[in-house]
Amino acid sequence: MFSYKVSIKVRGSVAVVGAGPAGLKAAGTLASANCEVDVYDSNPEPGGLLIFGIPSFRINKDKVIEGIEKLEHLGVKFFNKVKVTGKFLRELLTGYDAVLIATGAWEPRKLNLRGVELSGVYYAFDYLVSKALSERGYLRGSELPRLGRRVAVIGGGLTAVDACLTALKEGVREVYLLYRRTKEYAPAGKRELEKLEEEGIRVIELAIPKEILGKAKVEGVRVAKAKLAELDESGRPKPIELPGSEYVIGVDSVLVAIGEKPTPPPSITDLNVRLGKGGEILVDDKYMTTREGIFAAGDVVSGPSRIGLAMKSGLKAALSLINYLKEG
Repeated sequence: MFSYKVSIKVRGSVAVVGAGPAGLKAAGTLASANCEVDVYDSNPEPGGLLIFGIPSFRINKDKVIEGIEKLEHLGVKFFNKVKVTGKFLRELLTGYDAVLIATGAWEPRKLNLRGVELSGVYYAFDYLVSKALSERGYLRGSELPRLGRRVAVIGGGLTAVDACLTALKEGVREVYLLYRRTKEYAPAGKRELEKLEEEGIRVIELAIPKEILGKAKVEGVRVAKAKLAELDESGRPKPIELPGSEYVIGVDSVLVAIGEKPTPPPSITDLNVRLGKGGEILVDDKYMTTREGIFAAGDVVSGPSRIGLAMKSGLKAALSLINYLKEG
């Protein structure tokens, strides 16, 4: 799953920061080239998004763990519960021949909406991570968010879809997905939203959340109907609010799923590693950052993407890193 046989053999040591799809694929490729590979991750076990961000009903986690064990047999060492700061990166640079950063995109995009501060408003990605931590014994069930009987999920990507299905499996009776465009423009894909409806989840299209209602706790969401207009910067029709169309959906909680942002290690810019406007690490065509010896791959470079794309990025970065070590 994560190994990749390469004909080039090199001598060198590499620290991989991040044990998700990109980091694991890079580690397997580097180990196949006879590199000494150590992987550092902040989670209690390796796997990243594959273990902690994606529900078990969508991915076979036993296969992921099996792939990680194969990496260990190749000589890859894993160090868990490690917070990698700029200071720690400096130490890695002195202790290894190169560093590859693959820390993904774990920070939810914040919703700028009145009422978001109310009790009962959660970010869907954090909710899914908490659920995975609980399933694997790292978090008590009593520490999980209490959604109540009715929940509204705001968004149209796979995180929103997975949050809907997880809430339903947890016993929430009424689950609403609020999406501001129509199904065919949803990032998750039209079929994913249709599957939600088959499960009894109500998908409300052309719905623009205007306000989360409640005194101290969530009591409902005020929503405006929309129509689609000209294409916006995303290449999809822009949703335009229809005047006088507001209505209220009564719910006990809200899960916000409007995307995630890249999460490079804190203070990485102190090492002269440049970031883009969206917080992503800037790299050249060989996946080298603006600091020699530091490479980056996966969602921390591209922003949130599919697993296959992240793994492909990790593979390409590892192959470039192998050439870097060979030439150095």
